[in-house]
Amino acid sequence: MTPWLRRLDARPQAGRILLCFPHAGGAASAYRAWPALVPGDIEPYAVQYPGRETRVREPLIDAMDTLVKEALAAIEPELDRPVTVFGHSMGASVAHEFTLALSRLRPGLVQRLVVSARPGPFAQRAPARPVHERDDAGVRAALDALGGGGGEVLDHPELWELLLPMIRNDFRLIERYRPGSGVLDVDVTAFAGDADPSMRAELIEAWESATTGRFTARVLPGGHFYLHEHLAEVVAAATEPVTPDRVASVKEYPMPESDEITAALSVEGLRASIADVLGVDAAEVTPEAGLFELGLDSMRMMQLSVRWQALGLEVPFAELAEKPTVEAWSELLLGLAAEQS
Repeated sequence: MTPWLRRLDARPQAGRILLCFPHAGGAASAYRAWPALVPGDIEPYAVQYPGRETRVREPLIDAMDTLVKEALAAIEPELDRPVTVFGHSMGASVAHEFTLALSRLRPGLVQRLVVSARPGPFAQRAPARPVHERDDAGVRAALDALGGGGGEVLDHPELWELLLPMIRNDFRLIERYRPGSGVLDVDVTAFAGDADPSMRAELIEAWESATTGRFTARVLPGGHFYLHEHLAEVVAAATEPVTPDRVASVKEYPMPESDEITAALSVEGLRASIADVLGVDAAEVTPEAGLFELGLDSMRMMQLSVRWQALGLEVPFAELAEKPTVEAWSELLLGLAAEQS
């Protein structure tokens, strides 16, 4: 078996696989308590990132694209049954990107994505003061604030010295990561602690815009590592049976006619779409009005992007944000449609 995977409990007759991605600074051993709670028809695995535990001599990876590409190449051949993917904190974003990539490669293999303690991709923001740029004391303070066991590490200076490069590496990876515009067609369940100092619990609602599948959000008492106190509940939700009518994939859309594209991306077409997403009358969405002042936000931008992806467009979020008016968007999107036709 690839060093990227640790089988937490051998269950060769199991019909499903649970694949778990660790948090920043974490390793496969973070999931050692899970097998006792996972139903017998599921074989549980944890992903082992390079540079820790059994892979301590391997170089760390500090870029999301590289981590997901290498993980996919190593893990995909091992997946011979339907899969549920789980990730906590940084692991939630890694799990999300992994699921996007795997669903393109093998549509239908992933049945559910479960994410924990991480805002939805279109609600994620770069930190004002990145942890990976702080001195050693600053990194320690950040760990203490999250309540992830930093105090135990501080009691062992040699262990702290060993773990610090890995912890700083993982913060660098997740703090520099920017989600793409891919949208899944897979059931998503999102968890958060109601007192997590790293995020407002309601930000998990933004995961709804990352999929066209069923979405469930659950907020539980506790901080960033709330799942330590609620592990049985989290595992039960992650491993409940999946409704068979769902097919997990990256959403594919039939290509519309050029006249339909032109109409949808015209000023009037965009006014109607934006008004629908904002829940306002189209008369309020004038061609020159500032869309963010009208209530447009990252989640609603994602809802619009799903419609534009259905027209075959790669959505240029940065350019749209520079000139947030219907008139400017229509000119930009029509130009992109002409280039891509």
